[in-house]
Amino acid sequence: MQPIDLLCEIVSQKGKVAASRYSHAPCFSALLTHGFLERSGMIQSLPCLNCDAPHDADIVYHDGRAGFFCPDTGFVPVSADEIGAVRANVPKIIDGLANAFDCRARKSSPVAGETWRVGKVSREAGDIAIYFHQTMQVERDATDIAAALAQEPGSTYRLILSAAGKLQGAGTVTVSLSDVVELDVFGSRFRSVADLRDLVAAPRKNPGGAPNRYSETLTALIKQRILDSTALDGRNAEARAVLSDFIQSNPRSSPPSLSSVQDYVTKVRAGQ
Repeated sequence: MQPIDLLCEIVSQKGKVAASRYSHAPCFSALLTHGFLERSGMIQSLPCLNCDAPHDADIVYHDGRAGFFCPDTGFVPVSADEIGAVRANVPKIIDGLANAFDCRARKSSPVAGETWRVGKVSREAGDIAIYFHQTMQVERDATDIAAALAQEPGSTYRLILSAAGKLQGAGTVTVSLSDVVELDVFGSRFRSVADLRDLVAAPRKNPGGAPNRYSETLTALIKQRILDSTALDGRNAEARAVLSDFIQSNPRSSPPSLSSVQDYVTKVRAGQ
């Protein structure tokens, strides 16, 4: 699991999660070290698998030990490692995103509820205001966003980043956080992998422009991965892998956007 995918999975749960569920992931300790995750006491319950009908059991202390009571087996002790909890450090995530996009008009506290303003970036077609909402999966999420944005100054474009779900709202574009940024292998900072103008469909002044300088390199990388049988089935996953290969092979070059790599993956697979 990539660091950004692990972070999104924990963010989407909106609270404490059992550290033991994720501690095996190589990037887990890095996310803790760099503050994107933080220790948060202990979880309140664990699934009891000792019964014929598995159920959640509350964590209690009995005879000086932590554990839970099972109707079939009685008190079941658990270790501190099993009940230790972590949670996403949302303010740290917001700050990291603002740095990745070099935002102005940043805000270090929520606009309202769970809606955060990451900041604004200026583009030739107008400002793009970036917001973060942990999930965009149900109507309540869209309602919360709409209520929060009603208090905000207007912008030409409004982009909503979400750890889970892509529910769209009026006058906004919602995208998955993992499609926009990635965390470096050390889990210390976000790196943009998408062009914000593409995400919000902002026009560009010179649509013709210069020839795409990434064409030859990306096409070669994609074809080689196919020949080596290392290509991934999913287009988005494969595009992220190709982009990672490009960055490792060309550390001094500005990387293409993830959406551009996705287009090349589609074209190469179609034989174009």
